Amino acid sequence: MSNIVAIVGRPNVGKSTLFNRLVGARKAIVKEVSGVTRDRHYGQSEWNGKEFSVIDTGGYITGSDDIFEAEIRRQVEIAIEEANVVFLW
Repeated sequence: MSNIVAIVGRPNVGKSTLFNRLVGARKAIVKEVSGVTRDRHYGQSEWNGKEFSVIDTGGYITGSDDIFEAEIRRQVEIAIEEANVVFLW
């Protein structure tokens, strides 16, 4: 794949909402509760005539001993490695 944008940020800041708007569908679950997105979600988008892939990620937290947060962080890091652009939200 080329032209890949990863949406990265802290938990519960609207990353999945932005992802849904970019792909034009409700593909990502959106809740007011933190930690709903745990893995990577992929979608296709087009903006100003340019097509690109979008990756929705879970919330990035450092310094936590929680096993789930460590795995979410690992998924975010994989998305960052795959992306051409990282959008910090």
